[in-house]
Amino acid sequence: MPRLCFISANTWFFQPLLVAALSLVGCSSSTSSPSADPKGPPGSVARKYADYFPVGAAINNWELDQAPEAVADFNHLTCENAMKPFNIHPSEDRYEFAEADRIADFARSHGFKMTGHALLWHRQTADWWFDGLTAGDPSTIELLKSRLKAHIETVVTRYADVVDNWDVVNEVISSYDHVYRDGSEGSKWYEMFGNEEYVYWAYQYAHDALEAVAPGSSVGKLYYNDYTVTSKVDKILTMLSWLETRGIRVDGVGFQSHEYMNWPGTDELQGAFDRFVAAGYKLKVSELDVTVYDDYATGGFVPSPQVEYTPELADAQAQRFASLFSVYRANKDNITSVTFWGVTDNRSWLNYVPVEGRADYPLLYLDPKTPKAARAEIMNF
Repeated sequence: MPRLCFISANTWFFQPLLVAALSLVGCSSSTSSPSADPKGPPGSVARKYADYFPVGAAINNWELDQAPEAVADFNHLTCENAMKPFNIHPSEDRYEFAEADRIADFARSHGFKMTGHALLWHRQTADWWFDGLTAGDPSTIELLKSRLKAHIETVVTRYADVVDNWDVVNEVISSYDHVYRDGSEGSKWYEMFGNEEYVYWAYQYAHDALEAVAPGSSVGKLYYNDYTVTSKVDKILTMLSWLETRGIRVDGVGFQSHEYMNWPGTDELQGAFDRFVAAGYKLKVSELDVTVYDDYATGGFVPSPQVEYTPELADAQAQRFASLFSVYRANKDNITSVTFWGVTDNRSWLNYVPVEGRADYPLLYLDPKTPKAARAEIMNF
């Protein structure tokens, strides 16, 4: 059944060649390493999928320092937090680039590309953007437009050479009866503007910033990103059509893909893919993980109790990942990347959301040294 909200192995397998290739991971210079292969090192998940799509991961400094063996599986990177507005732009006159720069330099040194995540989001945006402003006031709207333009120009220009797709707008579609997330769902952007007009300006500013770097360089890079996309297809297409009437062509849709063990079904997922492709949009899987819990099994939110990660559960999860990747491979002509939201279970956001302190096991590695059955299964084709 559709979830309205996602509070936004008995045998372990590891390729010996991957370990031998870990010398690639230590480099963090801004120029490409002579031995770097943008397809990923031999034995990696990325190399296995080289003829399909880049396989990426969302990372922080911790993964570069503590999980190099696991990071070596991927050839496309996303800053899990470092490019979000709150992190990179904590006050109006100050940017914090250090962590995003380090990850970007790591990507450059290996010949990898990145996702720019995210330019506009209702969450993880510092209070200074909205403090003291009056909703609906024309001067408020003009000030927010000016702030948004400056923010987007600064971030896009700094990382334009290494980012091949931007989550320009993240999670503006409502999970309820109306199309757009409004103030009642936590969007100060909608509350201040009084409508969805801010979405248009985000895309216009991102387009213009890229074109200022190099004419034509915006093509293929402007994405919309959201969770439970299979239940929001009509609303997202409504927004994308509206943007086209305003002269904005969004290039693709990011399926966050914080998936459950049994939902969405592969037929439902394929149906959603087909709808967007038929409308002329590319696809990406932007934040993949598979929780072992279902807190919405009865419709409303009821927290599931902690479970033990048994070999049987690991095998069932591995089959779930395998079924998802089967769909992704079948759509390789339209999927531009598949990105996991993290690298190791022990560092996943799902250990804190939606239930604080409940261990979850949603990724390909239990910890930096322990690949799971799911990793072996998605390599078995």
